[in-house]
Amino acid sequence: MTDIEAPATKDEAPETAAGRSERDDRDPIERIGRANFQAVLNILTESPFFYADDDPMKFGCLRRHESRFREFFEKYFGWRLYVDPKMARLIKDQNFNQALRSAQRNHFRLNSRNECLLFLVLLEFYEHECTAQSYSYDDLKPLNFTYAGFLGFARTSLEEHLGASAPDAKEVDVSARQLLKKLQQYRLVRVAEVEEQNNESGFRDMLVEVLPGLNCYEGRKMAESIVDREFSGAGGDDSVEAEETEEENGENL
Repeated sequence: MTDIEAPATKDEAPETAAGRSERDDRDPIERIGRANFQAVLNILTESPFFYADDDPMKFGCLRRHESRFREFFEKYFGWRLYVDPKMARLIKDQNFNQALRSAQRNHFRLNSRNECLLFLVLLEFYEHECTAQSYSYDDLKPLNFTYAGFLGFARTSLEEHLGASAPDAKEVDVSARQLLKKLQQYRLVRVAEVEEQNNESGFRDMLVEVLPGLNCYEGRKMAESIVDREFSGAGGDDSVEAEETEEENGENL
């Protein structure tokens, strides 16, 4: 007995190549949905980093339609979109408002010699802790370290590299705490816990959680930039900008 295929209804009509092409060429806003599309665009432009746990549903939308969002930013803004399983960020290769000085642009920057040195030491300490804790960027849980551990590492490192010209212990502590406040502001770290003040020493320890954005900074390239600036005597701005480097695999330790 021969099976006879029932005729397709209107809703089940076979899709032609032209129909598939027309559907694929729809505006990305129409394909994704205006509400979701606008929400993801705003999230990406509201801060330097969009982390997966900020809004898992919106981040999932971005991951599913990454190519559409990438095309949108490249076409209309000339920006690059970087996405990995933990975070997304926009990379702007060109500044268009030439009237703005570097200090007037809204991006992460280091404002003093001590901040620059301590940020480089922090990147070195991060690498050290990754090895000591057998941590990988792909791990689900974030890497944590104590402020006391970082402070001790920083003091030793600065004394080794700067000798007698290294800042004293109190200055290092004050500068390191100021740096952590700035890193929290730009969502590179999160202070997960604050210890009650020790009445004898007055020292307050912290548990610091490293956020995925810190992985975007490469200490070696930053060190070269800072050294070049120091010896070139470049003027005009009393601060050193933190240079971001894009690593497509998200692993830049």
